[in-house]
Order: sequence, then C-alpha cells, then structure tokens
Amino acid sequence: MTSTIYIHAHEPTEGRRLIDELLEQGFERRQLHVYGKDLPGGLPVEATRWRNTFMAILPGALVGAVALPSLSAIFFRRPSEGLVLLLGLIGAAVVGTWSLLHERRKASPMNAQQSAMRHGEMMIAASVDEDRVSEIEQRIARDHPDMSMLGPDAGGSTRGG
Repeated sequence: MTSTIYIHAHEPTEGRRLIDELLEQGFERRQLHVYGKDLPGGLPVEATRWRNTFMAILPGALVGAVALPSLSAIFFRRPSEGLVLLLGLIGAAVVGTWSLLHERRKASPMNAQQSAMRHGEMMIAASVDEDRVSEIEQRIARDHPDMSMLGPDAGGSTRGG
C-alpha cells in the first residue's frame, strides 16, 4: 500500500534537483507529481500549473463572452446590441465561474499551499510505499534541509516544516 507525502520546495530549481534524485533512486515517473506557478522547463514527471484567480477565470470568461452572444444569432434573427452585451456578460460570468471552480477542484492539493504557489514556490507529491515513508522523509530532510516535509497532508498540519 502507498501513501502520498508532500514536499514543499521553496526554490523550484531545488525541487527539480530533488525530482531528478528521486528518479535516480528508483522512483517511477508516475509516483511523482509537481505543483507550482513557475515550474522549471522539461520536468520529467506530471506537473500541474497553479493559476491565480484571475487567470483561472479568464479562459472561461472569454469563451462565455463569445459563445453565448454567438448563440443568440441562432435564436433571434437580429438581436439588439443590448441583448448581445447582456448575453456576453452573463456568458462570461457563468462560464468564468465554472472555470474557476473546475480549476480549484482539480488542483486540490495546491489549495492548501496557495500562498506558497503565489510566490512561485513548488510542491512535490510523492507516492511512497507505506513501509518506506519514514526512510524517504528522513533522507529528504537530511539531504535537502531547505525543503519542508509536509507529510501526508498538503497543508502540513501533521508535520512541522
């Protein structure tokens, strides 16, 4: 059975170095996942980019602002400018809100570290066999004192760090 442990890398370049070390030590790529705003290029593992609220809303808002008024042409021969504007605002609000909710749901481990994500820090999630968790955490703490071991809770409530 495996457990996921979270490691907070204050510097993304140091986090990248840890990922490379873990892969060299026998971790499989699928056992590691990286979360962050400013991720180093060419990461050899799956990564999820954190986006601030504005950037999470923007794609959906743009789609909604264009799509709903476009659909109005199907239902109304010649919609008034006011109706097109109103539908654009409604579309932007509805689809933008959906986009934000979708972004926050899929990125749930990052929600606990939003402040760190805003500042460009990185979080690494590692799936570790339960009987090796202590060994791996001790090795990372020893070899990378600049990183914080968050333990099994991305918020770090179960460990100091």
